[in-house]
Amino acid sequence: MAEVAPVSDTSEVWILDTHRAGEMAQCRALAGMLGLPCQIIPLEANFRLPEQIPNTQNLRLILSFGNAVQAALALRAHCKSMPAIVQLGRPSHVPAADLDLIIILPQDDYPAASNVVRLRFPLNGANKSQTFIPQIDPSTRHGGTIVLYGAPSRQFFLSKQDTYKLLRFSHELAQAHHEPLHVFTSPRTPVEAEGWLEDISKTIPMQIYTFRKGVNPFQKFLREAGRFVVTGDSASMLADACRTGVPVWLFPLRPKHSFMTRLQASVDRWGLQNIRNGFVRRGWLGSGTCFDKWHSTLAKQNYIHLVTPQVSAQMLRWQPDAPRRDDDMQKCYESIMKLPLFIAR
Repeated sequence: MAEVAPVSDTSEVWILDTHRAGEMAQCRALAGMLGLPCQIIPLEANFRLPEQIPNTQNLRLILSFGNAVQAALALRAHCKSMPAIVQLGRPSHVPAADLDLIIILPQDDYPAASNVVRLRFPLNGANKSQTFIPQIDPSTRHGGTIVLYGAPSRQFFLSKQDTYKLLRFSHELAQAHHEPLHVFTSPRTPVEAEGWLEDISKTIPMQIYTFRKGVNPFQKFLREAGRFVVTGDSASMLADACRTGVPVWLFPLRPKHSFMTRLQASVDRWGLQNIRNGFVRRGWLGSGTCFDKWHSTLAKQNYIHLVTPQVSAQMLRWQPDAPRRDDDMQKCYESIMKLPLFIAR
């Protein structure tokens, strides 16, 4: 995949920088795939455009993620030309028709529309030339059993008790395959959770790698791991693990239910989902996430295995037995190439 290098004000593609590593990794992957001159525009607080905007003469495409959508619209209004806006992630309270292309992440609960593309995975590790996940024999990999450990989030609880259950299962998995156990934290893992890992490591043998920029051997273990266990809060970590081709277990976390998520569920149960979807498309309502539905779909399609309270020998030996599609980047590329500014080139 091509590297994205900022190049003055001659760039045709601008990425609006939200200062969130996972979001920007996906924007860079998408921009790199296009192979066009690209530049990064750091946003200010509350996702606002900077006061000084570079020359937009050559700007053709704006890439925004999540909450940066309002800045993307403001930037287009600033331009004499009409650059296209490609939005990654659900655009909150913005009419779908105001955007040229919306690339919806798999955990997002966002309705279908003519300009909406829905991903199977986030774009972490995606490649336009690779449309299937490779089938890897875990016995040829010598990196051990890897736990990708996330954090409590707006959608999920993650307590010390949950962490112990996760690591107990992961230890059994590693023992079943005579492998060492390694645990990687994420950029979002709080210090308190790092302390839980240290405490539990006194009774469950493991090597802990706390996330630190420049010293975390995460990419090395993606290449070498025999299998992964991933906490259910992080779509990006799950995508990274699945695209390696080795077996991946998903450890579900306890969901948090806000007033709005309960109200939304009630509206859908009353048979009013189509009306709600219409309001979302018009930008009158926001939308949420549905991780459980996505996880269940991946399990049914043999991408992952869900960890259950009862651990069986069969579960510990599970591995995918058929090729699995991975054409997300190709779908994004084809959709962008159909935009008028590319057809006119």
